[in-house]
Amino acid sequence: MTKIILADDQPAIISGTRQYIEQMPGFTVVATASSTAELSERLLDTPCDLLITEFSLPINRIGRGCALFRQLKSNYPTLGLIVLTMIDIPAVLYQITNCGVKGLVHKSDEISELGRAMLEGSHAAPYIGKAALQLLKKGPSGRLPTRREAEVLKMYVVGNSLREIADRLNKSVKTVGLQKASAMRKMGLRNDIELGRYSCTMGRIGQPF
Repeated sequence: MTKIILADDQPAIISGTRQYIEQMPGFTVVATASSTAELSERLLDTPCDLLITEFSLPINRIGRGCALFRQLKSNYPTLGLIVLTMIDIPAVLYQITNCGVKGLVHKSDEISELGRAMLEGSHAAPYIGKAALQLLKKGPSGRLPTRREAEVLKMYVVGNSLREIADRLNKSVKTVGLQKASAMRKMGLRNDIELGRYSCTMGRIGQPF
C-alpha cells in the first residue's frame, strides 16, 4: 500500500483529492498538512511513500521556491513528490519539473491526470498533466539567461529603473532593455507582472532553471 501525505492550504482541494485517492487501489492518505510547518511535522511523525503538494505553500510565497523540494529530496531521498498547482507561469513550471519530482499536475487538469502521475511518473521521467504540458509549451526556450541578463533582472525586480541599471553597469538604456527582454523571453515571462510573480515565487532569479 502506497502511503500518501497531502499538503495544500485549501481544505477543499485536500478533501477532493483525498476522496479521489481513496478510490484508487493500492493508495491511502495517511496525513494532511495545510502549511510548510505542519508538513514538516507530518513527515517526521508519519511514514509515507508519496507527497502530493501545492507549489505555493507560504514558505514559497516569500521566495524560497524549489529550495523546499530540494530539501525534501535531500532529507527523504526515497520520497516521491507530485506537485498539484495553480501556477501558470511556464518558467516556474519548467523549474518544478527539474526538481526531481515524480509528476506535475495543474489544478485545471482532470483529476484523472493526478492518478496517472501517481501510477506512471518517476524521478527520471516525471508525468506532466495535459494542462500543465500546454502551459509548458508556451515557454521557456530552455536556454539560460546570460550572467549579465540575470544581473539586470535581479536589479530590476528590486526596484531599479532601466536608467539606474544602465548607469550602474555603464551601459546604454537600450542595451539594458534588450538584456532584460532577452532574459524574460528565455524564461517564458511575457510582462513585468509575470516577472514580479516569478521573483516572489522562485526567489533566485539568477538561477532560473
